[in-house]
Amino acid sequence: MKTPEARNAAEQDLRAALSQVRPRAPWLGDLQAAGRDAFEARGLPTRRNEAWKYSDLSRALEPVPAPGGERGFAFSLPGAEVITVTDGIVSGQKSGIWQALSSALAEPSDIVKEKLGRINPQADHPMLGLNTALMEDGAVIRIPAGTTRERAIHLRFVWTGADAALHGHHLRVLVVLEEGAQARILETHEGPGASGLATIVTEIDLAPRAELHLTRMEALGAGARQSAVLTARIGREARLDGFHLSRGAAFSRFEVLASLAGAGAGLAFDGAYLVGEARHNDTTTVIEHAVPHTTSRQMFRGVLAGTARGVFQGRVVVKPGAQQTDAQQQSRAVLLSRRAEIDVKPELEIFADDVKCSHGATAGELDPAALFFMRARGIPEKEARALLVEGFLEQGMEALSDPELRAIAQAFVRDWLDAHAVEVTHADQR
Repeated sequence: MKTPEARNAAEQDLRAALSQVRPRAPWLGDLQAAGRDAFEARGLPTRRNEAWKYSDLSRALEPVPAPGGERGFAFSLPGAEVITVTDGIVSGQKSGIWQALSSALAEPSDIVKEKLGRINPQADHPMLGLNTALMEDGAVIRIPAGTTRERAIHLRFVWTGADAALHGHHLRVLVVLEEGAQARILETHEGPGASGLATIVTEIDLAPRAELHLTRMEALGAGARQSAVLTARIGREARLDGFHLSRGAAFSRFEVLASLAGAGAGLAFDGAYLVGEARHNDTTTVIEHAVPHTTSRQMFRGVLAGTARGVFQGRVVVKPGAQQTDAQQQSRAVLLSRRAEIDVKPELEIFADDVKCSHGATAGELDPAALFFMRARGIPEKEARALLVEGFLEQGMEALSDPELRAIAQAFVRDWLDAHAVEVTHADQR
């Protein structure tokens, strides 16, 4: 296959970085080479790629003036064990359950050799390939069999925007829960963002009866460009509960690629996005029911203002023989501006005949009857609109059962509403 031409300076820089890749370790050579080949065969995704039809990453990497004077948001989870990654550099005291990826690659355990790059692999995914070839650092988290981890883990990515490297940063997180283990992870992203493209790949392997609660929150600057991918393999009677909250960026895409690989496996992945100004936010999921007796649920809610663009693509695949699959998917969006845009593409691919699968998608303005009702009772329009938006999102956050995480999410929403008060309270009718 002929290698496509680089489309801009950022892609040229990425190709130059790939040409200089040397194996981090002998056992990683083939894996990194395969990743490099996967990216070079396709290049940066454009709208010609069906899975990227609504999100042109190549165009998003064109140079743009960095916005100034932005309102930031800092995440904090009291009592959590914190792993901080600042502009790609890991800090924090190594413990019995985690270590920096760089040290794990230098002295790899059997688990790292066995799992890294091999959890629900996607051989034709260019961004996974790019990250695999260029991965710098990150974290390896392992919860031993039968362990219930009471203390949450806070994986905190801080982006200062100080690094001017066009090829950006490419970070990897490996999470392994052994049989019967339980844990909670909060992953947050804050700050202006990487100067170039940031890719973050999180691989999750859940052994039988393991249970992971993963919450991911993004408060990136308007000029940030980030592509994040989560791959997961969920074993017999294991469960992954996830929640994703984002306010978008110049380009922000989060993918969930999960395989329910053991009977009784369950997945619940919900989320909310609040996107204003000219930001872009893409949430794409591919949930594979590979065996009988598995369940999945997805519920995403979005609020869009200004000239923002939101994307939700959700594909559920029921493999042959995966009988008694139960899969539900729903997307709801509120547009506060006539110039905002939402693109939704729900898909079901079913190759079994004893299943219960559904999907739904709605998009519209705030309910005028509810707004009239509140104003008729003396609530000013500004407050009424903000209350309706907050109430709409609050319903979506019911999936956050942890009160501390829910409080962080509520503070995040209120901060966004304050920062975008004009967009929320004065709908653009043009």
